Amino acid sequence: MGDKDMSLDELEKQLKEKQVSQKANKPIPTEEAQTFFVKMDARVNKEKPFTDPDSDQQALADFMEVNLDTFCKLVPRYADPDRALEYINSLRAEYAAKVLMDPTECSLDNIASRSGFKNTATFNSAFKFAFGVMPDEYLDSVSQMFKKKGKKSIFATISKIFLTVWTFLLTS
Repeated sequence: MGDKDMSLDELEKQLKEKQVSQKANKPIPTEEAQTFFVKMDARVNKEKPFTDPDSDQQALADFMEVNLDTFCKLVPRYADPDRALEYINSLRAEYAAKVLMDPTECSLDNIASRSGFKNTATFNSAFKFAFGVMPDEYLDSVSQMFKKKGKKSIFATISKIFLTVWTFLLTS
């Protein structure tokens, strides 16, 4: 049975299906893809869906309210699920680094969990990849920084008081 045996309605339906199929396979313009990525990155950093340990490529697509095929076309570098997970883990590592800056936090396991890592081995690996040091080394350097900053702050305060008193005594 060939095209000659099809009715006009059937031919029209087949033509529409081909057009829809061609439209679906049409590449997305670069500007549109870049805009989508910038919006996604800003929204992801604001709302932090990566702190969910089950966050993956599909979760990112769902979060951005697009289907997975569209997501992969808009962000081709994350069409590979492993590469998307690398992106998510880098976001988790950045978030963990910010949490580590808070000197009241103490447990690396707690920070790893809060950041969305399922285990500390993945946390350590992602953190080292992102920052070139292990989380505990980073924590030690942050602690040293706060200790030095604290000493400078006390010294600066005492110096200001001394100068104020000295100025007052000289002008009296």
